[in-house]
Amino acid sequence: MGGMTDLGSFLSAGVGPLGGRVEELVRIHEALWRNAPDGPRLLEKSFRRAEKKAVERELSAVVSRLSSEPVRAAFLAGSLEPARLEEMAAGLKPAFKKLLGLIGLPLEAVYDASFVESTRLFIRDARDFDPELRLDSAYQALRNVWIMNSLQFDLGFAVEPTEAVFAYSMVYPYLDNVLDDDRADEAAKLDLVAKLRDWLEGSDRPAEAPAEKKLRSLVDLMERRFPRSGFPDVYRSLLAISNAQVKSLLQQRPGAAAPPDEVMAISLEKGGTSVLADGFLVAGSLAPADQEFCFGFGTILQLADDLQDITEDLRRGHRTLFAAGAGRDALGATAARLENYLAAVLERARRGASPRRMALCDAIEAGLTLMFRESVGKHPEYFRRSFVRRARRGFPARFSYLEKLRGRIKDRTPPGCDRLADLDAGLVALMALSSRAFALD
Repeated sequence: MGGMTDLGSFLSAGVGPLGGRVEELVRIHEALWRNAPDGPRLLEKSFRRAEKKAVERELSAVVSRLSSEPVRAAFLAGSLEPARLEEMAAGLKPAFKKLLGLIGLPLEAVYDASFVESTRLFIRDARDFDPELRLDSAYQALRNVWIMNSLQFDLGFAVEPTEAVFAYSMVYPYLDNVLDDDRADEAAKLDLVAKLRDWLEGSDRPAEAPAEKKLRSLVDLMERRFPRSGFPDVYRSLLAISNAQVKSLLQQRPGAAAPPDEVMAISLEKGGTSVLADGFLVAGSLAPADQEFCFGFGTILQLADDLQDITEDLRRGHRTLFAAGAGRDALGATAARLENYLAAVLERARRGASPRRMALCDAIEAGLTLMFRESVGKHPEYFRRSFVRRARRGFPARFSYLEKLRGRIKDRTPPGCDRLADLDAGLVALMALSSRAFALD
């Protein structure tokens, strides 16, 4: 696979009619982006210093409880009973409720005890599947579990880590660990993507390397939940994200000079098809309005990641909407446009929406708006001082405090205990939920 210039040889025709739908969704969201203003939105709330201090006190108290010596002992014991975990979660609930009120995050209508239990069961199953899986890889998979759990809530399904939720979420660490490895050459990356594409198309092509065998078994789990003869759109959606990954990978080639519009289109396609596949793996089939909601949700998450990862993408020479930008004015305008794009996508999603979707849209808007501002606060060197000051005013804690708190959270894991096999699955789940809820890891 020396030259790798024939893109068509790596794309799947198995997306069928869903391919046209994906193209339509990309066009819809390109138009939403173009029409989104590039000026900052009015802050819905400015946090005074006293309010920030109150949030910080509550957040520090939660972290202290999770970092106490009894918790550390249980963390290492690997024998925490579900009843004890429920007791610990219940003990933290008042503090979380108070924090959410201080911050203004409307999460209670969506995220309940079922999300905690789903997280615990996923971590347990991940440890059984691969005891050597690193914690950071488990957290990477967990993020997709939470997205799929959110879609289960939205679409009226039980919130649980089904075989399909587990399998698709676990694909991420095994595939991305290769695709994001700067030491792996393009041929190896595209070969792995091609094998996964073949398995999703129904091929019995043999798996060879350990990571390939894991991926092959995860595809088998998806097929067990959704037999391909009865759920063709599940596999078309998986092939759609595979095609988007190929386009994104080839866009990152040294010397590639894709114009900004093409970078944008690929980012929208990659993010949108990822959560579109989440939706199909939750429900088996999706109505057009649900397809658009999932796709739009995915584009927001992709662009939010690109903003958050700007330093790493610049270091690695990756072309994203933010890493390809030049100058503080341009990046500030793009970040401001992202907030307006979020509002436009969710405005469409709210039209005729169910109460569940309305609640989820409220949670997405509040949570991601804070994530955008925190990303600006983490990377002030890329933005004008006035834009950073606005982000500080609209964020419920000091950015300097968050940086110190991240250090405390990082230190709570004992040295040498970085695999799932080393730690109690229940507490890993609870700590993951606790820190992720406030963008601390």
